[in-house]
Amino acid sequence: MNLRKNLLKKRGDDIVSEKQSKYKLAFKDFLEGVKYKDIANKYSVSVSTVKSWRSRYWEDMINEKGLKNVSEKVAKLQKNREKTLRNKIRDDLYEQLGTNGIIHAHFMDLVEDYMSFWDIKNKLIADVKDRGVSVLGANGFMKKNDSINELNKTNTQMLKILNELNLKVVVEEDDDDDIDL
Repeated sequence: MNLRKNLLKKRGDDIVSEKQSKYKLAFKDFLEGVKYKDIANKYSVSVSTVKSWRSRYWEDMINEKGLKNVSEKVAKLQKNREKTLRNKIRDDLYEQLGTNGIIHAHFMDLVEDYMSFWDIKNKLIADVKDRGVSVLGANGFMKKNDSINELNKTNTQMLKILNELNLKVVVEEDDDDDIDL
């Protein structure tokens, strides 16, 4: 390993390998709050590679630049993105209600219920990502994560609310001019 580092030092700073430039570019994306999964897709690497870049390179880069609480800043950026998505969904549902001529308080309240379920759904998904599909039970054995069942129930309720409101999920069209055959 030391031999490899020495070879890279001998080459000079002006010659940067493709791998090195990828993790440096990915670091900039990370600082902007881009998720590991999206970084991995952008640079055609696995998520575990991105995580290893963080532990191998980015921590040093953070310390060199004197950046404090980068993880907290990144989490805050992701939370802001989630809020804007939440507001976009909420506004779209209200717009569809208005288009359909439904302006009664009962139906407006159902939209708020839908958004509450949306928040719960995101928390359940985060729990499954954090703890996994199986968790350690009180008896010391692995058991199924209860969040999975709750996620299914939450999604069912969300769909029932959409049906009650007679609303459809709007799929945004891609700006790509590609034609899939």
